[in-house]
Amino acid sequence: MPGIKDIARAANVSLSAVSKAINGKPDISEATRERILKIAEEMDYHPSAFGRSLKNMRSENIGVIIRRDLQPLSGNPFYSRVLEGIEGELAINSYSLVLHLLPKQQDGRLPKMLREKKVDGVILVGPMENSFVGDIIKSGLPAVVVDPRHPSGDVTQVLIDNERGAYLATQHLIDHGHKKIGFISDELNRDSFIKRFSGFSNALKDNGIVLDKSFVRTAGHEQGSEHMKALLDALEIPTAILFANDLNALSGCAVIKDMGLSIPDDMSVVGFDDIFLSTMSSPSLTTVRVYKEEMGSIAVRNILKSLKDGIVDSSTTIVPVKLIERGSVSTLTPS
Repeated sequence: MPGIKDIARAANVSLSAVSKAINGKPDISEATRERILKIAEEMDYHPSAFGRSLKNMRSENIGVIIRRDLQPLSGNPFYSRVLEGIEGELAINSYSLVLHLLPKQQDGRLPKMLREKKVDGVILVGPMENSFVGDIIKSGLPAVVVDPRHPSGDVTQVLIDNERGAYLATQHLIDHGHKKIGFISDELNRDSFIKRFSGFSNALKDNGIVLDKSFVRTAGHEQGSEHMKALLDALEIPTAILFANDLNALSGCAVIKDMGLSIPDDMSVVGFDDIFLSTMSSPSLTTVRVYKEEMGSIAVRNILKSLKDGIVDSSTTIVPVKLIERGSVSTLTPS
């Protein structure tokens, strides 16, 4: 039976080049790889000799794409935890992670790791242009979108139960006697925030509370602190605020304290995401827990299932959430 030395001799390349070609390693030209694999087939180099089919080579790499313009990944306590879940699940399955930070200004091309087929599948984390996601879907490469939802039904998605989480948070405030409840988020141009606002609105409606639009701040790109200042400067202010994410909630809490108000005695606050910093505030933040690492793990398992079955799936997984009660909500007594 021929060995890799025979293939190297016939192809006039090094043993290392043959190994790289057979094992799908990236640091070899496609022309050389194809020539080596063709010779291996001609010499009847049996797949079992190297544990994988020559016709179905795998890089054993999974690409992860995250938008660079959101904020530095190291400073993003949400997406960095999703990435931890991805990395851990890949390691368990002997796959490697190839990270690509998507620039704000794109050239219209897919990332190099996809064009050169250096990855077996790709996980898209966070908001991205629909056209970009569509191009990846068209490429036929197994792909998974991790929240927010992509409008196409042709891609596997792992999503947060955003609407349910906001509903639970709002109901918690109502159960504690609050009727004047505000809502603060980034602009409602992302499915995640749209769903959270919907959950907030539905909870008010189900409890017979009329939504006061003056208590809702979502327009523009202001941070939670700027929205909070605007609410506190109004003639009438809410007794409680639901923030669409914890980072905005924590910056809003700082403004509340700077105005000489107490949390939760003067203003109750609930966040969303349950990042680690929410436990460090004073008082600690009542929030909606999102199982970030599990979302990353589920995304990997979906990718690997597609590779195993040879089918590009289009399922959607909604990951449950949980309300975490801490110290930032007070109970109002009826007046």
